[in-house]
Amino acid sequence: MKRRAFISVYDKVGLIDFAKNLVEKFDYEIVAGGDTYDLLKSAEIEAINLADFSNTSGILSKDFEALNETVLAGILSNSSDVRELNELERIAIKSFDMVVVNVCPYERIILESSDMDEMIRKIDLVGITLLRAGAKNYKNVTVITDKVDYYVALNANEFGRLKLAAKAFNLTSNYDRLISSKLAEQTGEKPFKTFNFEKVRDLQYGENPHQKGAIYKTDRMVDYEVINGRELSYNDILNVTEAANIVSEFYDVNAVAIIRHTKPCGVALGRSIYDAYTKAFDCDPVSSFYGTVGFSKPVDSEVAKHLNSMSVEVIIAPDFMPDAVELFEDNSDIKLVKLNTSLKDYRKLTREEVIMSPFGALVQDSNSSELDKDMFKVVTREKPTAEQIEDAVFAWKVVKYAKTNSAVIARDFKTAAIAQGQTNAIVAVEQALNYACDNSKEAVLASDATIHAEDCIYSAVQGRISLIIQPGGSVKDQKIIDVCDKYGISMITTGIRNYKQ
Repeated sequence: MKRRAFISVYDKVGLIDFAKNLVEKFDYEIVAGGDTYDLLKSAEIEAINLADFSNTSGILSKDFEALNETVLAGILSNSSDVRELNELERIAIKSFDMVVVNVCPYERIILESSDMDEMIRKIDLVGITLLRAGAKNYKNVTVITDKVDYYVALNANEFGRLKLAAKAFNLTSNYDRLISSKLAEQTGEKPFKTFNFEKVRDLQYGENPHQKGAIYKTDRMVDYEVINGRELSYNDILNVTEAANIVSEFYDVNAVAIIRHTKPCGVALGRSIYDAYTKAFDCDPVSSFYGTVGFSKPVDSEVAKHLNSMSVEVIIAPDFMPDAVELFEDNSDIKLVKLNTSLKDYRKLTREEVIMSPFGALVQDSNSSELDKDMFKVVTREKPTAEQIEDAVFAWKVVKYAKTNSAVIARDFKTAAIAQGQTNAIVAVEQALNYACDNSKEAVLASDATIHAEDCIYSAVQGRISLIIQPGGSVKDQKIIDVCDKYGISMITTGIRNYKQ
C-alpha cells in the first residue's frame, strides 16, 4: 500500500525536487491543494487535487472530527473561514504518513499590512491546525514545517519524527504568540511578554572563551550573508549591530562608522565612500585596528586596498564591488558581511530591547529618537551658522550611540574625538577635548546627557568650541547659558536625552 503525503506550502523553494523524490523513489501518493497542486502539476509530478480527495478515515483523530462537526462548525459558520473548515473535513477522511506544511510567516503579514481585519483574515487556520494534528500523531506521521528538513525527514525514525513534531509545535506556538501580541496591542494592554526563539546555530563561544554562546532567530531579523564564508562570532554580531545602527542614521549619504568593543571610535560623512572612510579612520587610527567597519554604500576597490593593509575584524556594507572582493580573497582574517536589508528598512526592525537580569526581565523601546532642525532651540545670544547646525545634527546622531557619559567633537561631518563610558559629563568633555587638541577649534561639542556643570563650558571655551548641543533641562540651565553668552559660544538644547548603558 502506498504511503500518502499531504503538501501545502507557502515557501516553495526546493519543493519540486522533494516531491519528485517522494513519488519516484519512495512511492508516495501526494495530495495537494491550491497553488501547491498547480505547481506540482506544472512540473508533471503526479498529485491528487485536494478538491477531488475523499474517503472515510483520517490523519486526524475521531476527537478532531467530532470537534470539526460541533465546536469548529459553530465558531466558523458565520465567517469566511467555513471554506477552510470544508478543506479540513476533506483532509481528515484518509490516513496520511506525512504532512508537509509551511505557512506565511505571521511577522511578514504584520509588516505588510496595518489593517487589523486584513491581518485576521490572513491567519492560516488550516495550516496551523494540520501541523498540530500531524505533530500530535508523530509516532505515525512525519510532519515537515521547513524546507531544510525535506531530506532529513525522509528516513526519520520515531525519535526523528519527535524532533520534527517539537519543531512544528514551536512554530504553531510562535504563530499564536504573534497573533495574541497583535491583538493585545489593539486593547492597549501588554500583560504578558513571551519569547519564542529558534536556535540558528551554536557560536564558538560567547563574549569570552569560557562562556557558551548561541544565536537564535527572532521575529524581526535583517537579511544578511557573510560572502566569504566566515562565521560571525558573538562579539562580531554585537559590533556589526552597532556599526549598522550608526550608518543607518545616514542611509542616504556616504557614511562610515568604525566600531571597537561595541563603541564608536570614528564616524564620518564624505563626498565619496572613500572620503568618508578616510575621515572616520583619521579620528582614532589606533582603535580602528581590529575593529568593525560599517558602510552606508558599497565597498569599492579603493576602500578595500586601505582596509586590506590593516587588521580589521569585520566589514559590513550593502554590497561589495567584485574587484573589492578579489582584493580580500587572500585575507582570511576579514569577514565580509553583505547587508541585503536596506539601511532605511533596517531602522524599522529594532523595536524593543530586552535585558535578562536576576531582578527580572527589563524591556524597553529601542532608542529611535530623531532630531529635526525645527525641534531644537537655540538658547544663546550667539546664533550658529547653517554649517554648524548641520555638524551639530551629525554629532548628536553619533553621541546617541556612544556609552554614557559621552561627548563627541565634530566638524565638517567628521568626528574629531569620541569620549564615552565616563562616570560624569565633566570628565567626558575634558577627555574629548584633550584628544581632539587643535581639531576642537570652531568645532561642535555634543553631549548625550544634560550638562549640569559650568566646568564643562569653561573646558569648551579653552578648546575654542563654537557650538554646544545638549539635552538641556537642568536647574542650572540659565547659569550654563550665561557662561556661553559671556564667551560667545552658541548652544542648542534638544530636550532629548540619549543615555546608553
